[in-house]
Amino acid sequence: MRDLEAKHSWTHTAGPTRWDEQSKQAVRTSYSERNALRSARQQPTDMAAKYEYYNDEESLQTYIRREMAPRVRQLLIRRNVTWNDLHIFLSKAHLRLEKAESGGYTVLATDYNIRVKASNVFRSNFAGKGNRQATETALGPWTPAPTSLQQAAPHLAQHSERNAAQREERKSQRRADRSALINEYNQYRNRQREVCKGFTKDGRDGTQYLREVLRQQKKEIRASALSWTDKKVLLSQAAAQSVLEVRALKLSIQRRRQEAFPKNLRTWVADRVDEGDARAAAQLRGWRYADQRNQRRLDARLEANGLHIGPPPDHDGNTDWADLAQQRLASQQEQQALANQIATTRIWHIDRKTGDVSYTLNGQVSVIDRGRVVTVLNQDKAAVLFGLEMAIQKYGSHIACTGTVEWKRMATKVAAQHGISVQFTDPEMQHALRLLQRLANPRQGQQERGGR
Repeated sequence: MRDLEAKHSWTHTAGPTRWDEQSKQAVRTSYSERNALRSARQQPTDMAAKYEYYNDEESLQTYIRREMAPRVRQLLIRRNVTWNDLHIFLSKAHLRLEKAESGGYTVLATDYNIRVKASNVFRSNFAGKGNRQATETALGPWTPAPTSLQQAAPHLAQHSERNAAQREERKSQRRADRSALINEYNQYRNRQREVCKGFTKDGRDGTQYLREVLRQQKKEIRASALSWTDKKVLLSQAAAQSVLEVRALKLSIQRRRQEAFPKNLRTWVADRVDEGDARAAAQLRGWRYADQRNQRRLDARLEANGLHIGPPPDHDGNTDWADLAQQRLASQQEQQALANQIATTRIWHIDRKTGDVSYTLNGQVSVIDRGRVVTVLNQDKAAVLFGLEMAIQKYGSHIACTGTVEWKRMATKVAAQHGISVQFTDPEMQHALRLLQRLANPRQGQQERGGR
């Protein structure tokens, strides 16, 4: 017997021997060990519990307690409920309530001819003399189940089968509607992505055109008969104007891309609901029910004695998209604010001896163009951004920065935040720039790692 228990992983039954895992054989147990095993594994004495213990399946008593008892309790709370109402309700589940001559009640499973005590399954209404009398007072004099309900059992079964077929048909229709809805969303998303790609191409072409215009202006200025001092001033002014034009174009493209960017699935479905799409409304209800089921399952798994940290109760499961959109909006607003500051840049002073041009931002001298070097005088973001873009327009994307650690850190941070295409000669600055770019765009870092 011990060999069979170990072989099939059966429940151990107390006896004169037990299975020893180390020696892989049965060994004798003492009297005290047998008593301890018996007390630890008391076999069930209730008939329903014995049935579940030995047959490994749910008993009728457990089924009625779980599925029917709560609904019977709700039914009997209503006013003017009769015994006939209770009989009709139970007959739908192929159950019949019967009263014995001694006054007790039993519940019969008509399909299997199995009975359980009503006091064991409907405890709130039939367990104890007080509950039973309250139920009888509410329902009135006892009335047995009419024979029409018993005769209608086969018809109820046919009706149940008919309902099952209808449910399966509705389920298939929902699957087809959901599939069609997802296909329409994919078409919409692909269409909007193509629009965004077109805006990106327009931005690249426009930037390339403005740079070509700047190169032509520089060529004409250098070929003119002006003094070198005047040429430096005109070159600085042309570079500054090009910075403003490129920045305005970039913000315009970003704004158009933001407007055309495809919505996430839930937002798109919600918009379709507003348009009166019944399929979208059904999909939203399905998501809500699924969220509720998942929340109940999560609550059931949480330990009673523990700290559980999560979003607030009014948190929407789709707020990740909302947060992303809010971050993009905040970034766009910040860039617009910086662009407005840069757009108010004015030439404050021109040194006619050296050709140095000083620019003011926010009412103070912030950037000086000295021809071969662009100097930024304060660590305001707008000033650093204008200085970097001015240097790139004058010298190209490969630039060298000199200054304190704070200045280099500020320049690197601004370049990463605003997507400036630049390559620093300082290895530490270039390494920090790549790290910041990966943090700002994790997908790009994943692609780079995948490529390696």
